[in-house]
Amino acid sequence: MSLSSVFQTFLHFYFNYHYVESASSYIHSTFARRVQFTLRIVISFLVGGFLAYKSPLSDQTSQGFLIPLISVMSLQETFGLTVAACFQMLLGLIPSTIFLFIVQKIGLGYHDYLAAELILLVSSFFIAFICSQSQTRKIPLVLCAIFFATIVNQRSIPSTFIFQLLETFVIGMAIAVLVSLTIFPVFATIDIENRVNYCLLNLQEMQKSITKAFLHQDKISAQISLTRTSTIEEIILTAIGPIRMKLVETRFEPSRFLQRIFNRRRRQIINLTIQEQDDLIMAWFLHVRSMELMVKQCRFNEYHRDLIQELEAKLQHICLCQSVIISTMTTSSSITKDEFFHQVSDLERAGEALRATYSEARLRRLEDALESAAIIQSEDYLSHSFFLFQFDSIIRLFTRIITTNVKKSVPAKKKQSLKDRLTPKWSRLFSATKCMIIVGIGSIFVMVSPLATAFENGQWIFVAICMTQGDSVGGAFTTMKMRLLGTLLGAMWAYVTYLAVHDDVYQTFGMLVPWILVFGYIRPLPKLNYTATVAMITPILITLGRIPYGNTLPAGNYALLRIEENLVGIGVAAVLTLIIFPVFAIDLLKDNIQSTFQACRDNINSIRLIYDQLFYNKHLNEMSIDIEKEEQNIQSFFDVQRSHISQLITIQRNLIEHASSEPSFWWVNNNCSIKRYKTLVQQEIDMFQIFYCIDTALMRIHECSTNNDVHIENIQIYPINDDFFSNFHTELTTLSDRLSECLNLWSSYFALTQRRSHRFLHHFICSKTKLVENDLLKHEQKLVELHEAIYRLQSQHQDAVHKIMEHYLDRLTQGDALSTFVPYMNNNETDSILNAISAMYFSTTELIRVALALGTSIHSIFELETTNRYAFY
Repeated sequence: MSLSSVFQTFLHFYFNYHYVESASSYIHSTFARRVQFTLRIVISFLVGGFLAYKSPLSDQTSQGFLIPLISVMSLQETFGLTVAACFQMLLGLIPSTIFLFIVQKIGLGYHDYLAAELILLVSSFFIAFICSQSQTRKIPLVLCAIFFATIVNQRSIPSTFIFQLLETFVIGMAIAVLVSLTIFPVFATIDIENRVNYCLLNLQEMQKSITKAFLHQDKISAQISLTRTSTIEEIILTAIGPIRMKLVETRFEPSRFLQRIFNRRRRQIINLTIQEQDDLIMAWFLHVRSMELMVKQCRFNEYHRDLIQELEAKLQHICLCQSVIISTMTTSSSITKDEFFHQVSDLERAGEALRATYSEARLRRLEDALESAAIIQSEDYLSHSFFLFQFDSIIRLFTRIITTNVKKSVPAKKKQSLKDRLTPKWSRLFSATKCMIIVGIGSIFVMVSPLATAFENGQWIFVAICMTQGDSVGGAFTTMKMRLLGTLLGAMWAYVTYLAVHDDVYQTFGMLVPWILVFGYIRPLPKLNYTATVAMITPILITLGRIPYGNTLPAGNYALLRIEENLVGIGVAAVLTLIIFPVFAIDLLKDNIQSTFQACRDNINSIRLIYDQLFYNKHLNEMSIDIEKEEQNIQSFFDVQRSHISQLITIQRNLIEHASSEPSFWWVNNNCSIKRYKTLVQQEIDMFQIFYCIDTALMRIHECSTNNDVHIENIQIYPINDDFFSNFHTELTTLSDRLSECLNLWSSYFALTQRRSHRFLHHFICSKTKLVENDLLKHEQKLVELHEAIYRLQSQHQDAVHKIMEHYLDRLTQGDALSTFVPYMNNNETDSILNAISAMYFSTTELIRVALALGTSIHSIFELETTNRYAFY
């Protein structure tokens, strides 16, 4: 290996940027990334510790231990997340600091219990109201806790004490940002690009495996090929999952500048923004999953075997062309713009060849059927058209997004009306009031002398109460369990550290470093993140926090006292969380599910309305966009709807985890069925995928009807008009109404099973509270109607095929050549429109199937939660 290669490998490792050819299992592994993160934490701790205890700064503050503490807490996995965390903390800290300085300056609360308590309550209320999320309000609340604990229990403190406290926070955060920028920096921008490269390669492999399964002649062989696909899908989902969250982190980074630096060799050919790369990955993934869905349902009959014999070479050639493009996108080798465009052109030509071959194959199949009077099964035609439509959509993704870099128009944000601005935010008011009461009760351990004396000023009880608040009962309980475990582990190591090195600062650092290394490695794990963080900071608090006070208490007392204070604080917080305006995660989950159903209902209505405008030029008042506008407006409209559904589903996952920690046994008959709620989320994801397929088909129809001289009105002169357009329009309208009714019914069921207090406090609804048998019977009838819609769609399409065959037979008997009157043989755009319509037929059928599965899951959930039919012994 040359010196330049070694240097380049070192740079890739140091800056956590890698290409495929350099992706060594040792250099760019999960283990290496976690080790780098752990080293950043250790360096941040050491820099903060030496600055606090071995620099002139140590003589200026008695709270020096907060510097290494805040530096460790503020340091996150990526530079963007570190800056974002520090920025959010400062937004809460600076106003609180100014307010508390004014309080101290004018003498309010200074050695006065009642005044201090009143000011503390007011402060906590406004902090909780302004910081609507529990994560953003914790640090400002802790600042208030430390401030009031100090001014009440100490005789003399400087007038600038609160600014000194803020200074320690700022220094700790500055150290975290500096270390995150200079020591093995991980930029969210680069991390997304690494994930995108990884997903591109695996998506290509997944598509090849599905194509291989499709080209098999029997179902068993196809299922064997699909087993590999499921494994690849799991690792792709693991890589894709964090991308959406990291997109928020990139707002705090110079993303385009970083891309130009690290992609300077290929930015002339591939210049996608981070958001565009994410859109490309998600779109491709949804199309590939749709192909997998079709192969799982494919009937490997004679029609399929005849078809794949003609399409096999073309499909393999497309996969080869895609592989070349993916290799160009994921490697560091230089390539000219002309060479890359040539690769893209090869892919376009391969797609055109596939379309032409498929049209000829259908024509030959049609000729054979007319000659032999055989029946063409519409189910075979629809499923294969759907599969090949996904192939065509993937090709268009690469040829359009990569080469043109069309900038999406950003939809205007909906302005908030005056009524909305003046309407009280009741949920935030209740949440702020709850926080104020909890903080007020917790403050008695600091401000009441007997309790403060019993617990050594009790400030860590106060801190524990502030830090374990959550947006829901389940979220708070989850935090409490993690904090308790982390405190126990950290306190034990703090005691071991004292026994080993006593009060020597340097040796204390030496004992803490291996501990931080262990839990720093564990910290990136989502389920252990908070536990590892608390386990790291607890020995820092105990060992470094007690050094200025010498041997006033034995070290074992400090460790045991910290455990005792956290137990008391967590116990008090748990009781208060349950009895003061409790907000259960299961209620929030059901609110979220209702919002998801509303978003799905809006998407279904949009599909119907856009179809009406495309085929019948109906401009209805409820349509929120004008189909006559440019394509990007319509695409943005669909993107906003899908993005909203995706965000709601992501929130549902977290709420399900929190709901599993709640003591719901006292108000739900058979506990909260977490397994069934997880199944519900997966079915919502399946529905989201089908919405994307239908939206893509509508966009393809719109594009084909406006880009060339072929318009939908011209297509309707063919006899397929009445069968493929009108009947489908009628069925789509009926289906839209039926699904909307089902979603409304399901939403009412979820609202029905929420606690009455939650409905009253958050929605001012206090009506029917019991599920009656007629409700379930009504639900069963809706499911039956949906099931009938599947057969009705299939039979209508089959009847349309019979009528078309009869018309073609009449034309043949009149002496006309088949190729002269078959629509898809005369114009490519017409062929694309008909394939898109066929894809919509297939997708609509699958949408009904998913809705049936969703309705069945909901039926099970409500029987379990509202009846005693399945009560455990």
